[in-house]
Amino acid sequence: MRGALLSAMRPAWLAALALSVQLPAVAQDPEREVLPEQRQALAFVSPTGLASLNGKMLFSAFHIASGQELWVTDGTSAGTRMLKDIRPGFRGSFPAGQTVFKNHVYTTATDGESGLELWRTDGTAGGTTRVIDLRPGEEGAMPSELTVFRDALYFVADDGKTGFQVWKTSGTAETTSRVSSIDASPRAVTRQLTVAGKRLFFTATTREHGHELWVTEGTLESTRLVKDVRPGAEDAGIQALTAVGDGIYFTAHDGEHGIELWKSDGSESGTRMVKDIRPGTSPSRPSHLVAIGRTLYFAADDGVHGTELWKSDGTEAGTTLVKDIRAGTGGSISSPFAAMGGRVYFAATDGASGAELWRSDGTAKGTALVKDIAPGAESGSPARFAVIGSTLWFSANGGGTTGVEPWTSDGTTAGTRAVADVAAGARNALPLGFRALGDAVLFVADDGHGNERLWTRRKDGRVALVGDPLKERLR
Repeated sequence: MRGALLSAMRPAWLAALALSVQLPAVAQDPEREVLPEQRQALAFVSPTGLASLNGKMLFSAFHIASGQELWVTDGTSAGTRMLKDIRPGFRGSFPAGQTVFKNHVYTTATDGESGLELWRTDGTAGGTTRVIDLRPGEEGAMPSELTVFRDALYFVADDGKTGFQVWKTSGTAETTSRVSSIDASPRAVTRQLTVAGKRLFFTATTREHGHELWVTEGTLESTRLVKDVRPGAEDAGIQALTAVGDGIYFTAHDGEHGIELWKSDGSESGTRMVKDIRPGTSPSRPSHLVAIGRTLYFAADDGVHGTELWKSDGTEAGTTLVKDIRAGTGGSISSPFAAMGGRVYFAATDGASGAELWRSDGTAKGTALVKDIAPGAESGSPARFAVIGSTLWFSANGGGTTGVEPWTSDGTTAGTRAVADVAAGARNALPLGFRALGDAVLFVADDGHGNERLWTRRKDGRVALVGDPLKERLR
């Protein structure tokens, strides 16, 4: 069915889009039987990219009649509607990457005549307009990596002439300009825009240097290669750009030491490997980088302890193992990290309990199990962390009669509890995308019938579906 849809739509930009966006394509087949409940006004599914604007939440969602379009909600079903049918008909405009900048939400979308271009909205249908047709025609510039830096919105796009470059805008065609002039070879990739103080770091590909670290202060003249970390045309494999103050940490392979922890202040001389955590050519593979103040926390494998919790102050001597949670070479860490209240939270196993919720203040003594969510050797597998105020929101499997459902924690055992059994019984809700909206928290979760829906957890603790109920899978 997906093949039939792609053949019918044909535009060349769709192939690239399909690589990064999950399309509920089968539901878009105009010849497919449509059930009555799927025609309800609020029978939208697959909400993504929740962005808060002026007391409302904007997001992209799919409806059988309109395809994937922009929607808006105040957290109630009565206050929920499609914001604008940017591309009229069932095919949809595929909004993606919603980012708030100066009282507008910016997104990538297509109106069906132009390809994927940059759009913005003030939360009204009339105020939803295309910023610029950067690449006229059906191909589209395919803007991505929308990032607010200083007084402009930066993004990566291909105007059809210079390849994928960094651009910036203040919200109009007249204020949209190119910030980089990087070798536009067929394999060129520009991504990972990361703000650190007065600089915007990113990675980009050139014929001469491969995929390496770049930086800009916001002008074409200031955009430059920081350092050829792995000399020559081979890529350094730079990943996980994480800002700490005016500089960044990242992981890279210089061709001699394997994948290790690096840092940069934006200059060639100030870009160096922090520590060869696993000496020699074998990689320690640092991952899940997160900063608390001037301290970086991450997971790494030194070849002795397995993948465990580490921290760094940016010096070799100050880059140390925090605690060997699971003694031996097996390693303990199994999730990304979240920072809350001066502590880092993550999923780990000590070998006795399964993968459960842990926290650390950066000391061995202060690194401890928060709660054994699925008691015994079974894993609660906490993941998809989001910090809202002083509460950690996440998904976890409580074991027993419930599946993967939304949980919250204040960092204590007693204060770690399930929010609701959204997909009743042993079925998995798989919640994600937790966002605050006033006194409520919105999130996306499966309704137990295979449909990803929007939910709200109200101030009184009740959890409710935002939209019309569905009993059938849209697949």
